[in-house]
Amino acid sequence: MAAQEAQLREYCRMHNYQVFDVYADKGISGKDIINRPQMKRLLQDAKQNKFDVVIVWKLTRFSRSLVDLTAACDTLDRHGISLISITEVFDSSTTSGRLVRSILGAIAQFEREVVSDNVKLVAQERARRGLRTCSDVLGYDLNGKDSVSINESEAKIVCFIYDDYLRTHNLSKTSEHCNNEGFTGKRGAKFKPWSIQTILTRPIYSGYYSFHGIPYKGNHAAIIDVDKFNQVQKLLGRPENLLERDI
Repeated sequence: MAAQEAQLREYCRMHNYQVFDVYADKGISGKDIINRPQMKRLLQDAKQNKFDVVIVWKLTRFSRSLVDLTAACDTLDRHGISLISITEVFDSSTTSGRLVRSILGAIAQFEREVVSDNVKLVAQERARRGLRTCSDVLGYDLNGKDSVSINESEAKIVCFIYDDYLRTHNLSKTSEHCNNEGFTGKRGAKFKPWSIQTILTRPIYSGYYSFHGIPYKGNHAAIIDVDKFNQVQKLLGRPENLLERDI
């Protein structure tokens, strides 16, 4: 990031551009604008005509979403603001530059979607092989990169939650009972009805991993019997979560 900014400043110096401000969403993906406060600020300043040119190191640093890129560039174009990429050598103040900008934007989105598809395929293959597809889960500790092992003290909380819900049929009451017992979640938070529901609908507790709603038999030990898990799903009105003993 620092090296890119240095190159951008040098480009401005060489072309006699005065730097108005630096907009950098550090550590945030360029896949969309919604979660990028600095990008939002840039577009707001553009609407107020605070600058004449936006200079980026590479178009993917500006946006990797074609929809967002098009909308942002429409805003810049309406206010007579040019977009320049110093590594891809295009200038949107020209007709040919705008064409190149559109082509590069489409390529960037294509590449992002290919990477996303590949990540999903890898995750699905891991699930099919019974390998871990989750991160930290109450009741388990991570066991290498592929599995989990039961955390006995946390597993008792999970069992309490299932048993209490089967008795009360009420998420709020179960969360209240957990808090009265002094139980907390994996990171020390008190239980809420929604967190109780999350625990009650996770097939990992019955020995299954899940990918896009499809359960796959895992390589780890179960905390909750499949029959008990299915009983809870019926009470919650979640028939799509029902498990079979052999899948």
